[in-house]
Amino acid sequence: MPPLRDHEFDVVFIGAGHNALVAAAYLARAGRSVLLLERTERAGGFVRTQELTLPGFLHDTYSAVHPLFAEFGLRYVRGDVSTGVSLPGGRGVVIPTDPRELDAELDRLGERGAWYGLFADLAPVFEEALPLLGTDLTSLDATATFNYLTREFATAPMPFEHLLAGNAADLLTDRFRSEELRANYLAWPVHMGVGPRDASGAFWVCVMMAALAGGNPQAVGGSGRLADALVALVEKHGGVIVTGAEADTIVVDGGRATGVRTKGGEVFTATSGVVATTSPDALYNRLLRDVVTVPPGVRSQAARYRYRRGCLQVNLALNGKPHFADARMDHGGLITLGRGFDDMIAAVRQADDGVIPEHPTISWHEPSAVDPGRAPDGSATVRLQIFEAPLYPKADAAGVIPTDGTWTRDVGERYADRIVAEAAQHVEGLEDMIVGRHVLTPADIAAANPNAGPGDSNAGHNALSQGFTQRPLPAHRGGYATVVPGLYMIGGATWPGPGVSGASGRAVAQILLG
Repeated sequence: MPPLRDHEFDVVFIGAGHNALVAAAYLARAGRSVLLLERTERAGGFVRTQELTLPGFLHDTYSAVHPLFAEFGLRYVRGDVSTGVSLPGGRGVVIPTDPRELDAELDRLGERGAWYGLFADLAPVFEEALPLLGTDLTSLDATATFNYLTREFATAPMPFEHLLAGNAADLLTDRFRSEELRANYLAWPVHMGVGPRDASGAFWVCVMMAALAGGNPQAVGGSGRLADALVALVEKHGGVIVTGAEADTIVVDGGRATGVRTKGGEVFTATSGVVATTSPDALYNRLLRDVVTVPPGVRSQAARYRYRRGCLQVNLALNGKPHFADARMDHGGLITLGRGFDDMIAAVRQADDGVIPEHPTISWHEPSAVDPGRAPDGSATVRLQIFEAPLYPKADAAGVIPTDGTWTRDVGERYADRIVAEAAQHVEGLEDMIVGRHVLTPADIAAANPNAGPGDSNAGHNALSQGFTQRPLPAHRGGYATVVPGLYMIGGATWPGPGVSGASGRAVAQILLG
């Protein structure tokens, strides 16, 4: 890292992911001096776009769509379809962004009454509950909201506590008759680190249903443009971002966090606070390893922080436009490819047991369908994501791929072959169109970003046992202040969990701004 003249700032950040950039932007615009220390050579964390397959094909390496910044060249586009599912035999459903088209699709499945009945039951609960997604859960406002939700909706058709304790599979089965609609939404909590049978899945599947009804916006040119815009905003207001600078320890003086020491030996003083985008195990057992005031119980909680499932990603460069049996799926939505509701549950269960699923559930995204600049003329950029990859593959459900518990390059490529073959059952001629392929295994994700632990892109299990007021640790109670005064934690491991929302960054900025 280049030498800096100034080693004292109001706030020093460890990591420059999108949450840190959001927090730094708020603080810098308010006149605070901020320094962001980023381990890698580029700010943005999981928000990144690269030419992974061939020149001219722009792939989102990690995140892709997220529901600011025209001044810095950031524009968003969205397709006519938000999401959908493709099942065997040409069955499926799409969720159009046009309300009239959505009604027609619901009528086709005989689900219009059930759909609007669910949202009618949810509306009064969500009016109170959804603001919690951007709130420090230790705050008085959050405590009052929790008390109100549990007291006032105890006799409602959709009690808040039912959403917390319930799982996605049961809620979808109770509310809808069609496998198409059930399967379409079953996959979405898994994107958030919550399995089909996990407690709180009922809450998260309803959140995703509400969010997806408005569409799936993506940044023109790739999700990396969001990171570029945030960097430009921070630097415009005097913020300093240093890449290639890895934090070694957090300096604690008089029981309070006062700065950061890098692995290069430089010390940067923080007069107002230190904000770390990290995992709880790395925070308490590495960055604070020499701080005697950290309670042993908190170190123990951090050591037991759980990562549940890995993510495997196959990026494809195609020499033509892919086509589904239902042409509406060709227009840029996030489409789930699966065998059916029960098979999707089985795939998650297999991954949880350390087994490579025989029939993976695939998240298909073709960004070039709504952003043609993402691929050369007449071509397409496609990403296939598997959110139920085992972190340590000890067996293969199909009995074909030999593995010893590690994601070797051979294991990853052979599993990618299976994923592409599975996708080709939904997109005719897919395999013949592939001119470039790049595979990211959980091991690759772990190497790229330590916050993913062994390769969990959700930064840790996010069901009720490690969500809400238990996220990331019981000691934090769903808040951002750590047990060390002056030290805050943000990122996917904190409430509300993974995804590109900037929620934790904004919340911490509000705390620091008073």
